[in-house]
This record gives sequence, C-alpha cells and structure tokens, in this order.
Amino acid sequence: MTSSHTNDTAHRLASLVACYVGDLEKLPGSQRLSQDSLATVYAMACTLLQSGQLPQASAYFSFLLLYAPTHPDYLCARASCALQEGDPALAMDLLSLALYVKPESCAIALALAEAMVGAGANEGARPLLQQILRLAALPADATVRARAELRLQTLQTEPASHAAS
Repeated sequence: MTSSHTNDTAHRLASLVACYVGDLEKLPGSQRLSQDSLATVYAMACTLLQSGQLPQASAYFSFLLLYAPTHPDYLCARASCALQEGDPALAMDLLSLALYVKPESCAIALALAEAMVGAGANEGARPLLQQILRLAALPADATVRARAELRLQTLQTEPASHAAS
C-alpha cells in the first residue's frame, strides 16, 4: 500500500513538473530563437565564463533563461555565475528550479548542496547530501558520490571542531 501511494505521488509530481515545463515552453519568448542559435549563445557564454569574463557570461546566461527558463544547463550555469558574484541566494533558487525540473540529477543536487553549505545552510544541505549518497549508484555518478561523501564528512566533523574552540 505504501509503495502504491509512493508511486502515485511520484507520478503526480512528474506530471506537475511536465505541465510546468510545458507551460513555460509555450511562452512567446521560447520560440524566437532556434535550438541551434541557443546552443551557439550557450557555447559563447561558457567560453566567456572560462576566460574569466564573469559579467558578460552572466548576462548571456540570463538572456538564455529568457528563452528557455527551465533548461537545467542554463539554470546551473547562471547559478555558477551567481555564486562567483557572491549571490548564493540566487544560486540556490536557480539550482532548486533546475533540480525541480530534473529531479534525477545527482550533479544538480550536489551543486545545490554545495551552494547551501557556502551560504551557511548546513542543516539543509545534510539531508540532501545523504539523499545523493543513496541515489548516486551508477558508475557515471562516482565523482558526484565522492564529492558528496567528502562534503558530508566535512559537515559531520564541523560541530566537533566548533565545540572544541
């Protein structure tokens, strides 16, 4: 009975996410540029970010979000800029939306947990890191799992080090 209820809840949540994403994709802005054009702008923004031109990269990622407001790559890239700009609250909002849209992504969950730790929200990050450890079972998730384990170990030793001070 619990398994059936869990499956029903998961199905309803997946349906809600699909409707939300579909509604956003129907907005007029999402139809002005082709996928190829968006990919070109994204590549240019990534190049700018890698070359240290943070303000320009941030502007391009924000521009991309006007056209594809639920695209997980665009959300994560803009969140990366927000973190580098010293705006962890914006980064957490963007990563939360990305995780809402792509809940199976351990990499996005880890990025959110790391942003939470960076913002001092350790208590919120712990359960997320524990969930990543439970879900990151694929070989492709090995790096994410290792980073989550390390971050969780660091958080677990923190209270002890603060108590000793």
